[in-house]
Amino acid sequence: MNKEFDIPPITERDLENIDFAIKHDFDYIGLSYVRRRKDIELLRDILRRKDADLGIIAKIETKSAVRNVKSIAESADVVLVARGDLGMNFGLEEIPHLQRLIVRSALESGKPVIVATQLLESLIEKPVPTRAEVVDVTVAVSEGVDALMLTGETAVGKYPLEAIRWLKRIVTAAEEKVEIYTNRRVLSLKARYAKGVAELAEDLNAKLIIYSIRGVTARLISLLRPSVPFFVGSPSNKQLRKLNILWGIKPLHVPANSYEEGLEKTYETLRIKGAVEVGDLVVLTYGLRSDEQVIKIRKVTS
Repeated sequence: MNKEFDIPPITERDLENIDFAIKHDFDYIGLSYVRRRKDIELLRDILRRKDADLGIIAKIETKSAVRNVKSIAESADVVLVARGDLGMNFGLEEIPHLQRLIVRSALESGKPVIVATQLLESLIEKPVPTRAEVVDVTVAVSEGVDALMLTGETAVGKYPLEAIRWLKRIVTAAEEKVEIYTNRRVLSLKARYAKGVAELAEDLNAKLIIYSIRGVTARLISLLRPSVPFFVGSPSNKQLRKLNILWGIKPLHVPANSYEEGLEKTYETLRIKGAVEVGDLVVLTYGLRSDEQVIKIRKVTS
C-alpha cells in the first residue's frame, strides 16, 4: 500500500493486448497505472504507428496520476476513476474528494469520464442495493459523469441483471431530480458553436438532431450536458460506438452521401421511430471540416 513500482508504462503483455484489440476492432483501450502524460503519449504513438483507431482510457488509480490528473486528462480520450485501486493508495475518507477532483479535471479538459468499482457491491450477494449505494450512485450522477461501470457486480456477482437494472433505475431517477454539474467554459471556435447550438435548443425547448462523421460536434455538445433530448446520426458504426459512452447521446446509424442528406435522413428516421412528433420544435445541425456550420430550426407539422 502507498507504494508505486517503477515499471514500464507499456509492457510486452500490453503490446500483445494492443494487437488483440486492433485485430478485433475494439473502440477503446484502457491504460492501467498511468502516472504521467508521457504514458498516454507513448501509447498514442504505438497506436499511430499501427494505424489503429482506438481511443485511450486513462485509469486514474495512483498518487502520481492524481498529481498529474489535469495533464493526463488533456492527453487521454476518456478518464476513468478507478476507485478500487485509489482505495489502496489513499485513505478511504479521501476517495469522495478525489473522485470529484478527477471528474472535474476530466470535464474541464473536455473529456468524458467514467466512475468504476463498488457502485452496487452488495448486489454480488443480495438482489437489492443498500441506501448508501443508491446515494453514492446519485452523487456520481450529480458530479456530471458520462458513464458508470459495474465490475464485481456483473463479473462474479449472483445478480448481474438485477445490478444493471438497479443502476439504470437509480441513474434515471437522479437525472430527473438532481442538478448535474456542467462545465460551459469554452475556448475553441467549434466549442463556441456547440455551446450556441445547445443553448438555442434549450431556449426553444427543442429536440436537437446532429449529423456527424467524426463525432467532434457531438462530443462538444455532450460536454455541455444540454437539458433537451439530442440525437446523433452517423454513417460510421465505430464512431457511434465510441459516442455511446458519452453523456446524453442517442446514436443512430444513418448512411449518407453528404452531411445534408445525412441530416435529413436522421430526421426522417426519428420521425418514423416516433422520437420526433407533430408539434415538436427541432434544431438540426452539422459542421463541416472547413469550420462552416449549418443550423436549421423546424417545427414538425405532419
